Amino acid sequence: MFRASVVILATLLVSGCEMYRAAEPQQIESARYVSDAPPSVTLMSMVNSRTNRSAHSALLINGSEQVIYDPAGTFQHPDLPRRGDVHYGITPRFLDYYERYHARFSYYVHTQTVPVSLSTANQVLANVEARGRTPKMFCAEAVTASLKPVPPFTDVGITLFPEGVREDFAKIAGVENGYVREVDVGKNKVWEQKAP
Repeated sequence: MFRASVVILATLLVSGCEMYRAAEPQQIESARYVSDAPPSVTLMSMVNSRTNRSAHSALLINGSEQVIYDPAGTFQHPDLPRRGDVHYGITPRFLDYYERYHARFSYYVHTQTVPVSLSTANQVLANVEARGRTPKMFCAEAVTASLKPVPPFTDVGITLFPEGVREDFAKIAGVENGYVREVDVGKNKVWEQKAP
């Protein structure tokens, strides 16, 4: 009886944990993608279509390489090496995949892109790489803590609420907005770029 209880408890504990193995440095280097677009930092907010409030925050960082920082996120792809909460090798195809993964009938993706210098983008990248794994429900705190020391993000308040991050980003000079919505209910294939 005791042995059976231990096995059941161990199974429950393992089932509640994400299976994760950090990528090796050579895997990250092999996946490295450098975008032709100017350096930028983009807040990606997964917004509830009914309440119009963000439920998750992530960053697209386009510096000396392009990565997605998805703290406490559920996204994964077998072709994308990951260390901590940083996904490497974010080509346009994988960015599209990431956005489609999150956009659905009940949520849309709101992107807020801030053009920055290469050194600024690389500093944000260094900050997110230094953080490691993020506990569930702390995505907004991880994003804001990574941004706040770096101008022009010093006015972004550290918060636990993704909507607060989205509101602060809206106040940054020169921010560019984009939207990804699913319009083909239940098929996850047809996408549009348009304002809400």
